[in-house]
Amino acid sequence: MRICLASIHPRILSGQIESLIALRAGLEALGHSVRVVSAFDPQHLRDERRWQGEYGDALALAPKVVRIGRIVGSIASAARDSDVLHFNVPTPSFALLADLVQLATRRPVVVGFEAHLADVPAVAKRLRAAPEFYAPRLLVNNGLVASMTMRRGARYVVSSELQRRELTSLGYQTSRVSIIPNLIDEAKLHHWSRDEARDSLGLPDGPVVAFVGHYHDVKGHDVLIDAFADVLREVPEARLVLAWSGLGKQARMRQSVERAGVASHVIELGRLDVAQLFAAADVVALPYRFTIGQAAYPGTVIEAMWAGVPLVTSDLPLLAELTGGGQTALLAAPGEPHDLARQIVRLLREPVLAASIVEAQRRAMAARFNPQQLVQEYVEIYEHAVTRQASLLQPARR
Repeated sequence: MRICLASIHPRILSGQIESLIALRAGLEALGHSVRVVSAFDPQHLRDERRWQGEYGDALALAPKVVRIGRIVGSIASAARDSDVLHFNVPTPSFALLADLVQLATRRPVVVGFEAHLADVPAVAKRLRAAPEFYAPRLLVNNGLVASMTMRRGARYVVSSELQRRELTSLGYQTSRVSIIPNLIDEAKLHHWSRDEARDSLGLPDGPVVAFVGHYHDVKGHDVLIDAFADVLREVPEARLVLAWSGLGKQARMRQSVERAGVASHVIELGRLDVAQLFAAADVVALPYRFTIGQAAYPGTVIEAMWAGVPLVTSDLPLLAELTGGGQTALLAAPGEPHDLARQIVRLLREPVLAASIVEAQRRAMAARFNPQQLVQEYVEIYEHAVTRQASLLQPARR
């Protein structure tokens, strides 16, 4: 089968691009012909260390719109030479783009939604803290914009039950919505021993709590910094490692560190092999404020589960679903540093609890995130889409 995988995502450091890369590899391993169309050079996407080439997100809105337009044109051109197009878009608010490509190419289109719509009242309360991040998402990723679609996709793919319910509420047919958890690119992840990882990163002995990601308000890194003051009162020898992707405001993060009075216990790192950092850590903390602005099932959470490291994340509906109701990670109230600190200290002080979390992660990765199984589910969706398209185009019989 000739498959075109496409994305309009503007950053290579994203769960959507990582999932697309992993899907391409799995499909090629099954003998399918795969073409990837995105904002990035195809060879760059094959580089295991591609994260080293990501710099900033300073493009203004107008250039981004122009770039998206160019990518959509390339997608339409590639789709004409494919049996099926799998078009990944950020949220249901972008479904109309897939409709337009389907109309232009007359090819079966499978539409993937990376994330869900914004909870407008909740996000609006946080608007003043980071208007540059939240305002565009409030304006675009809402139910009104999402209703502007013809729903011409042969099938729609989401990561979670919450997203499926969202699509149903928007009028999508349940029978055309499939749930397939995110794929992660295991080829770029390597197993490290704890000592080897710490030596390579130059980390000291003693308890290490790690965060990796963008310094965007939605990631909650400032909540973690405030929480760490509480952690130090219980575990004075602990260290907080912040591995920054290069996106977001580093100066604002450093102000948070100074304000919390934890500077002597904070270690700053840049872009790195996330599996290496996770192997070196005693606890990974990913305290999202919201599950908007990234994959619905954040790739970093799944990568932490792959690495097998005690994890704390936020008690948000999508993350509760991803972690099996708190089986593969402890869940802290979003935006609450004291609760976050309490959960981190539990994992640092209770080795039996930490080991049970890691064992639950191992079982979940085998049962729910098996890459061969997930790729096969996509193949079945593509085959159904192609068969359905052929039956629609078949001449009427007397």
